[in-house]
Amino acid sequence: MTKREVELILQTNIPDAYYEKALIYAKRKQKYIYKMEKRPVVMQPWYLAQLTAEYVQSLVFSKFTMDLCEELRNMEKSVPSEDRNTPTASIL
Repeated sequence: MTKREVELILQTNIPDAYYEKALIYAKRKQKYIYKMEKRPVVMQPWYLAQLTAEYVQSLVFSKFTMDLCEELRNMEKSVPSEDRNTPTASIL
């Protein structure tokens, strides 16, 4: 199983760092699934490629979420503190 196979599944190029990290997680999951189910298909290279692709997607989404949260925090810091404490709506 190669990085190129994972890229074909995802239909995009992926950074080496994401591939390497995802591959570690995917191999661990592959071993766990095989240990639990004993299905030979789990040990096929194409199965590892699918698991690796899933983990790459997860890593990319996680990074996107963390970057978005950081951006929101930075936006909050740019608002003067007296404006942050002003209620925007009240139900009472």
